[in-house]
Amino acid sequence: MIYELSFEGHTLGYFPTEAEAVRRAGYLPKGHYTVREWAKDGEFMMFDPSINNEYEYTAK
Repeated sequence: MIYELSFEGHTLGYFPTEAEAVRRAGYLPKGHYTVREWAKDGEFMMFDPSINNEYEYTAK
């Protein structure tokens, strides 16, 4: 799995763990961030909302 951190639809980065993505969001300006879990399938990354997690994180 790989984790994407985004803000208002813009990707801010990809991280090897969910904790790393949330930690990085803590250093960014206040706002609502999205963390998505992506699965690697060979050379491709796939996001399926029925399988992969997605949640909002609020940096204070």
